[in-house]
Amino acid sequence: MIGRVIKGIGGFYFVHDGSNTVMGKARGSLKRNKEIIYVGDIVDFDIDENDCDNECVINRVIERRNYLTRPPVSNLDMLVVVFSLKDPAVNYPVIDKLLAGCELKGIDPVVCITKKDLVSGEELRNAIDVYKNIYPVTAVNGCTGEGIDELRELIQGRSAALAGPSGVGKSTITNLLHGDAEHSSADDTMGGSLKPAQTGTISDRTGRGRHTTRHVEIFALENGTYLYDTPGFTSLDTPDMEISDVRDLFPEMRQAAMKCRYRDCIHVNEPDCAVKEALDEGLIHKSRYNSYLMMIEEVKKWKKL
Repeated sequence: MIGRVIKGIGGFYFVHDGSNTVMGKARGSLKRNKEIIYVGDIVDFDIDENDCDNECVINRVIERRNYLTRPPVSNLDMLVVVFSLKDPAVNYPVIDKLLAGCELKGIDPVVCITKKDLVSGEELRNAIDVYKNIYPVTAVNGCTGEGIDELRELIQGRSAALAGPSGVGKSTITNLLHGDAEHSSADDTMGGSLKPAQTGTISDRTGRGRHTTRHVEIFALENGTYLYDTPGFTSLDTPDMEISDVRDLFPEMRQAAMKCRYRDCIHVNEPDCAVKEALDEGLIHKSRYNSYLMMIEEVKKWKKL
């Protein structure tokens, strides 16, 4: 049988086959080879007929499309990059590094702006303008649920996770996306009931959010959607990169760079740089270009270490 690992606790794994969820353990050969099983793994498993509780035995992990080690998840189709403009204020370089990580990992990004009720319409439009011609962008009001249907449609049929700074409302969005689908969770199938994701507050001292999700779990929603609920993370695993690699992680610059005078142009001081021309014309947003420059400087520092 084939299923997806939706939760792992203390050496036990919960596997969802599209309809039901069973609990089980990895076969001894997987343990001997010290093979790690990630939440999100597609696995081949058998029901243990000798077990009165019909637990399963995981035989093997089917090759992953992608995986992250922090948090330990695999086979993501989409990452919803979540940020607010106020409480906490947005840090665009952090958001852009997450988006660049998606490009590197082959994960489709969606930009989601929360707490839209705390800022003016102009502030919200300005934030949307940064990304609207690059990635799908949606805005959600966690108090009223406004915008959640649009986000639900964007992730429909996909395996999606939320990422972004603490305190921006990821757990609130998770709860809104559940709707009545929480009853299809692993806990419900095993005889319990899924508790809504815990929501947190903003630290008075730091102005940052407090982490509220402490383990990784996948919720099976309707229409074949799998929602990964993970501890908050603000970056993706990135290997040792060259400056030329960074150039390819910004889609709008990638397109403009085709008209640069030099093929190896890094869009900083070179003459006849089409990226800088697009920046001057407002076709590339200044905050995105500044994030790009910061990533270039980080790579230079790594190379010197």
